[in-house]
Amino acid sequence: MRIIFFECKKALTSPIILALMLLFSAWNVFIIYDSSEVKKGLGVVNQLSKKYGIKITDKTIEELERDIQLELSRLNVVTQKRSGQTFESAADFFQQLRYEKQNVYSKTELKSFYELQLKEMYLSKAKSLDSAYANISIKNKGELEANIYGLSGAAAETLRNEYMKFAERFEELKKNEEYNQWFFAGKPYAMHSLLFRTLFNSLLIEGMILIVLSTALITNFEFENRTQLVTYTTRRGRKVMFDKLVAALFTTSIITVFLLVVTLSAYFTVFDYSYLWNSSISSGFNWEYNFPYVSWWDFSFSTYLLLAIIVSYICMLLFSTFTFSISVILKNSYFTFILFALIFIAIFLLPGFIPGSLNLKLFMGFNLSTLILNPHQWWMGASGLMMFKYYEVGTIVLWAVIFTICCYISLSKFGKQDIS
Repeated sequence: MRIIFFECKKALTSPIILALMLLFSAWNVFIIYDSSEVKKGLGVVNQLSKKYGIKITDKTIEELERDIQLELSRLNVVTQKRSGQTFESAADFFQQLRYEKQNVYSKTELKSFYELQLKEMYLSKAKSLDSAYANISIKNKGELEANIYGLSGAAAETLRNEYMKFAERFEELKKNEEYNQWFFAGKPYAMHSLLFRTLFNSLLIEGMILIVLSTALITNFEFENRTQLVTYTTRRGRKVMFDKLVAALFTTSIITVFLLVVTLSAYFTVFDYSYLWNSSISSGFNWEYNFPYVSWWDFSFSTYLLLAIIVSYICMLLFSTFTFSISVILKNSYFTFILFALIFIAIFLLPGFIPGSLNLKLFMGFNLSTLILNPHQWWMGASGLMMFKYYEVGTIVLWAVIFTICCYISLSKFGKQDIS
């Protein structure tokens, strides 16, 4: 254990690693606070969830309509007194409000009017969800995706079959009304994209850079400092390299946990999810683009977040294992980093060079590069070439096997080669 401790210490006390950890953490916090302007309108949906419950029902709609009418009456009392006008909705009030007339109302009044406008928006959206989901055709979506990615023949048929499976899941979602749950409105706020597309994507790339550098440093330290003849001729001998692998995985865990804790703590300090943790990630409000986010399983937001953290952690361990395999062969941190980057990019681009008629194009999409660059699409149906039901599990298991074999071969080769 002492060897493992000191190997971890080499990486975690490296000025470059420490500086990058602080820099990346600061950058993530900056992204969060730079996006914090949208939080002004986020409290309303928490109020709705607290008062009416997570699920949207006919009773919920009726109660919300009554409450909105009461608040609108109060608005009209104020506007009648201040400007001699009344309005049919808060939206109408803001549509005619000019900058020079804003000082007629207090900040508290304007804030309450704005919250009323948001409630009207959420009510309107809630009442339209049933018809919006009824008009979605999963079959047409599958055909569109096949055309977008230039698929034909066997590959197109495979994708269509997967969309047929997803169509069953979509019908189940409509039957259970999973989409009828409160969540942040997708199109004005895009909170799913902010957390999973922007923050998790940045976090994963930053973690990957740190882990490649730290793993290469631990593995190659003796060769780069010309002390390998001392280290590998001790009683422990070349088994020290296995200790280095364990130390690299421990270091990876520490770096990953550090980035996750700092980033997510800052995020949930700024953005309030108090009454939305149990809301479905497939909520109809979580609809940012042409198609809503619909997961293969009925995940709550908290479950989806937990799974995203687990997948992120496992991917970092896999990258550390692969970096270790490369480092043992190359014995140079700079070459290791360059080769890792080239392989990462090549694997990501490779599916684009495979003919669209071959299932191989779809199979090559099961790679870690594509996986970590699209965390917002994890476990989601209708997500392009990643839409397979067990895509995340399949990708992780496949590359875990490949990297384990690579690691075994590297260690076996190292045990026989000249270290001078």
